[in-house]
Amino acid sequence: MSENKVAFTTISEGILTICTYTEFAPFSYENGRDIVGTDISLLREFAAKTDLRVEFIKREFPGLWETPSNGDCDVAAAGMMEYEDRRLGRNAVWSDPYMLVRRSLLIRKSDLEILGDPEDFEGKKIAVTPSSSAHIDGDLRYKPLGATIIPLVPSQDEIVSQLLSGKIDAFGEGDVSNEYLAGKYLDKHGERLLALTDVHSMENPELIRFAVRSADERLPAAINEFLGKIQRF
Repeated sequence: MSENKVAFTTISEGILTICTYTEFAPFSYENGRDIVGTDISLLREFAAKTDLRVEFIKREFPGLWETPSNGDCDVAAAGMMEYEDRRLGRNAVWSDPYMLVRRSLLIRKSDLEILGDPEDFEGKKIAVTPSSSAHIDGDLRYKPLGATIIPLVPSQDEIVSQLLSGKIDAFGEGDVSNEYLAGKYLDKHGERLLALTDVHSMENPELIRFAVRSADERLPAAINEFLGKIQRF
């Protein structure tokens, strides 16, 4: 890929259109009116190297991976892993991976001594993003042991509020996202209110990728070349 030269076709000329779900900090989230995050920064850098502007379309997480094939955008990004049942459609492919994450539960720091193993979550409420890796992992790892899996996330801030108030007992997300949240919410002394527990890998390593429109095969090729230079695992 030659820098500063667009060598592929995008949906809108001169623009890299990105579909994203903005409740997956630090991968993609909103800071005021701006959409920011590690995924967003990567794609902004890629766009800059190819003289493209960026435009964003906010979507819910379920089905986000289908948006490039549907012609809604050039790339879908929000800390996504490839699964067999996440079918991209005929006109999209998964990018090469660029990050490895593990599963975790975010809990109140005061519960750290009593909530560690999966068995400890019998009768507990665990919130997860619908159709996310945490949802899949929750149904496999905790639900058979008596935990209640709640696939509803109005926002990460709201979920943390529910967690701190005792309405739920844990929030299932990747260790990168939960570590971000644990570092964000502090008491008046600057001490963490939250902690990560039961950090583990899924049976298949959770390699994070983009879903990329492949109507012009040069676009995913260019993104993979770019990712090959900045892999973070």
